[in-house]
Amino acid sequence: MHKLFDMAVRLSEDAGFLNFQNEVTRDAYDALGQAYAANANEVEIVTKLVEAVNDKSYDQVQISASKIHGSRSYVEFNFRDKPTTKELGDMVVVTIVTSGKNRLLQRLCIIQNKKAKDRKWAIDPEQLFLLKNFPPFTGNRGIFREMSNVAFRNRSGCLGAFGLLDEPGEMMFIAAPEFAELLRDRGSLSAAEIGLPSHISHDGGQPYFHGGALSAPLFDPEEWDMIMREFFHRFGPFPWKGFGYALPFLGNVHYARDMYDFIRAWTQVNLGEFTCMRGEVVNPEADDFANLLIRSAGLGRGVEFPKGNRNIERKFEGGIAIFLLSVDVEHKG
Repeated sequence: MHKLFDMAVRLSEDAGFLNFQNEVTRDAYDALGQAYAANANEVEIVTKLVEAVNDKSYDQVQISASKIHGSRSYVEFNFRDKPTTKELGDMVVVTIVTSGKNRLLQRLCIIQNKKAKDRKWAIDPEQLFLLKNFPPFTGNRGIFREMSNVAFRNRSGCLGAFGLLDEPGEMMFIAAPEFAELLRDRGSLSAAEIGLPSHISHDGGQPYFHGGALSAPLFDPEEWDMIMREFFHRFGPFPWKGFGYALPFLGNVHYARDMYDFIRAWTQVNLGEFTCMRGEVVNPEADDFANLLIRSAGLGRGVEFPKGNRNIERKFEGGIAIFLLSVDVEHKG
């Protein structure tokens, strides 16, 4: 795991990596602009984004994207005391950090995209409830067909999120819990009513590094002490607000105002729920789901995924777009 810290430091100082992020963002904006010029719907817009960012790489960072074709995936769950059926999402963002073929950590975010009408987004309260709380659900059709009592942990508060699309070609990202707080039981929200501080991205400290709420911190105490000694040796006293803000990596971004914010958060391993940490699976159901999507899309080659889970032999059914960021800490440069 020490190599993970070293990678974060190196990329934070690397002008080439910043140029890579800017180029990916530029291509994403080009795709959004073209889609809006053609009056595309949400599915068509996401397909354009897949084509725009697929097969981008810099050093040990690789972006792959694929659209898995099929019917939408619907799940059944209780909306408070009422059984209901809703679409899970139309896009997933997965991040894998490896050391060679071995996973060090993995993150997953399930996103439902909504296109604005007159700069307002109409939001289904039942789908928002699903992406905020992830109550136990049963597959109705698509990905989880014939599966029951599926339960995802959402410790980060960012397993489910919304992509808010707007003209002339923009995307705002917001985690479901924050979106629910802004909506406050209203059925729609305008762009002018959305305003969150950009610095919420690290949840006020280092919960994912050491001593936080998660059951599997990234570093054990001795390793953490060694890292901190090296940090002070390299940089001196904290040059930023605290280590939670010191390196813009491995945070927990819940809000991205525009595509620049989103691409930077994603490529800096800041998005989504941890399903694997320190090489150990910490959210089995969500990890199985992410790995099923990766395999079904033909992505993640060279990564050793767990064997023996209940999804390993399942045939994928359903349509969804998958965006995969792969980072190998074994520096190739």
